[in-house]
Amino acid sequence: MRLLRRAAQTGGGAEVLARGALGEIYLEEFGDLDGAEHEFRKVLDAVPGLPAAELGLARVLHETGDRRGELEAFSRALAGLSRDIAGFRERRAAGEALPAGVEEVVLTLLETAVERARLDPSATIDEDLLRWAAEERLFDALREEDEDPQQDWVRFHSMWSELRLLSGRAVEAARQLANAEEAGQLPAIDAAALRREALERAGDAEGAAAQARRLADLEARSSLIPLGSKK
Repeated sequence: MRLLRRAAQTGGGAEVLARGALGEIYLEEFGDLDGAEHEFRKVLDAVPGLPAAELGLARVLHETGDRRGELEAFSRALAGLSRDIAGFRERRAAGEALPAGVEEVVLTLLETAVERARLDPSATIDEDLLRWAAEERLFDALREEDEDPQQDWVRFHSMWSELRLLSGRAVEAARQLANAEEAGQLPAIDAAALRREALERAGDAEGAAAQARRLADLEARSSLIPLGSKK
C-alpha cells in the first residue's frame, strides 16, 4: 500500500496504474467505499472514460445504492469498450493482426452490457460488434491452460443470450443459439440448456420441453463416457 501511494504521487501512467490498484484493494480487501471511489475518480480525472476505472466506480456505486450513478458509469464504460472493439474491427479490415486480449475486451463488453441491462432493459449497444466477433471466430484458438477450449464461446453466447432476454428478445435468443450450435461455437449440452431457457421465456412450452428432453438425454450419455475420453 505504501509503494502504491508513493507511485500515485508521481503522475502519468504510473499514477493511473497505482490508483487503479488502490481502488481495487480498498473495495475488495477493505470494503472502504469512500477510499475506492476517491481512487477511481482520480484515475478518471487523468484518463476520462477509461473502461476499467468506470467499471470499478460502477461497482462502488452499486454498493452505495447509487443506481443512477452506477448506470451512468456502465454507459461510459460501454462507450469506451465499444470504441476499442470498433478499432479492432477496423484493423482487421485493413489486414492487420489483432492484438492479444481482444477476446477479453469483447467478453467484458458483454458482461457490462448485461449488468447495465439489469438496471435499464431499454439500453442498447452496437451488437454489430458482437456479430463481428462471432464471424471472426475470435474464441476458436485453443489455449493450453483451458480445461475446456470452448468455455469462452459458452461465456460469449450465454451472456449474449441473457442480454437478449433482458431486452425482451427471447425468440431471437433461441434462434441465434441454434445458429451458434450449428456453427460449432456451442457444445450441444450448453446449447440445449440455453435454448430451453430462451424458449421458456418466449412462451414456447413445447419447444422448451423438447430442449429439456434433449438436455436430459445428452447429460445421461455424457455420464456414460469414460473419464479422459473425448465426447
